[in-house]
Amino acid sequence: MNRGYGEPGVNGGERGDLLVEVTVSPHPVFKRQDSSIFSTVPISFAKAALGGPIRIKTIDGEVEYEVKAGTQTDTKVRLRGKGVPSLRNKNIRGDHFVTLVVQVPEKMNEEQKEALRRYDQLMNGITPDGEKQHKKKGFFK
Repeated sequence: MNRGYGEPGVNGGERGDLLVEVTVSPHPVFKRQDSSIFSTVPISFAKAALGGPIRIKTIDGEVEYEVKAGTQTDTKVRLRGKGVPSLRNKNIRGDHFVTLVVQVPEKMNEEQKEALRRYDQLMNGITPDGEKQHKKKGFFK
């Protein structure tokens, strides 16, 4: 609010106060909370399993991030200093928090399906956490 910067008063009275209201539209990728930014980034199953570099969009442009091998879906990543600058001190910035989501392919060609079947055979019934799958016995067995 700025005192005395509004409309002139009636009959030569002093100026009123200037009130400004700002509305920020939601962004399709980024969500903001105070000085922090939140987003979700899809990664492939292969990138999650093997690790490797990915590009993450931030409010300042893209940054490269090294995904660790064995990354699980919904893993949270913190990009320090990639959030919103403080209004009081431009040298202080919030963080950007990214949720990595492993994408399962919806369509695969026959060669890709065969490669995945071969992977499953090589795992020999072992789940990704290293445990052997056990067939459950029914009630009457």
